[in-house]
Amino acid sequence: MRTKRVLWSLGKVFAAGCTALAVLTGICLFYYNIPTHFPSPDGATDYRWEPDTFYSRGTEGFAWGKTNNEGYVNLVDYRPGMPVQVLVMGSSHMEAYHVPPEESTASRLNARLGGESVYSIGVSGHTLPTCLCNLAAAVEKYRPSAYVVLETGTLFFSEANLEAALNGSLAEIPSHAGGLVGLLQQNQFLRLCYAQLKGFLGQGGQDSEAEASPDSAPAASARTADLLDALLGRAAETAASSGAKIILLYQPSTQLSPEGQLLTPEDGEQRALFSSLCEKNGLLFLDMTKRFHEEYESRHILPHGFINSSVGSGHLNSAGHAMIAEELYKLIEEGA
Repeated sequence: MRTKRVLWSLGKVFAAGCTALAVLTGICLFYYNIPTHFPSPDGATDYRWEPDTFYSRGTEGFAWGKTNNEGYVNLVDYRPGMPVQVLVMGSSHMEAYHVPPEESTASRLNARLGGESVYSIGVSGHTLPTCLCNLAAAVEKYRPSAYVVLETGTLFFSEANLEAALNGSLAEIPSHAGGLVGLLQQNQFLRLCYAQLKGFLGQGGQDSEAEASPDSAPAASARTADLLDALLGRAAETAASSGAKIILLYQPSTQLSPEGQLLTPEDGEQRALFSSLCEKNGLLFLDMTKRFHEEYESRHILPHGFINSSVGSGHLNSAGHAMIAEELYKLIEEGA
């Protein structure tokens, strides 16, 4: 009799747990529904998301949409041989899961250019060294005719990563689409719990873009400058093979001081280094630092952050994407 009561109690606990999991999973279908990702077969990115799949995200901003036929966040599908004027590469900021798809940098730039072909393959975790490793494959596939935009949220990179990017040994971002981990990824609530746990442990995960904090990173050594010089020079040659120029887009992180001042990294020397190296190698360097400060000082508009996240920090919001798209458009219209 006692055994029956224990089994009955355990059964009720199990049923309650299953019910709670089902309810929470149902909520996460709209609150945190991120597709599973798989290794990219063409090497243009390290991985891509499930194609033609609904996504939604309410942890930073509120946005939803559908990945395109390749598994990237674009308003259009890619067709082999489709003319691409501007190819956008970068991190989760360019992926833009956090804003409506029509408000991303790529979509806004495409609209400003009158519907010309702007195609984004921005994916979470793809820092500048990773994008530089993938550039040759991306250019070979998409054949951008005018520009390749390479976005970065930091200008500080370790010598080890730069060397690995130069010699092609940089580790690819892994995908865990199979096995138990792949099975667990199919449950949106468990995936949200995993993401929150990694955030709590300070591991950041694929949304963590910066390689080093500007506050703690040393000034660039001569070796670092030489590595960057070689990487940027090779990138310019790679893009030129399809008739395109590189636009290196730097959109610095921001935060508000207790006094309400907008703070960006104290990286003037590093920005000057990148500017000179880009000029030397025929790249265009678009530094958003000044524009971010001007918008905040004149109109109190912040480029990062959402009403449901930390004020002024985190991923690009709709205003930040609009600022970047406008500056890119100006640069392109100048015929630089």
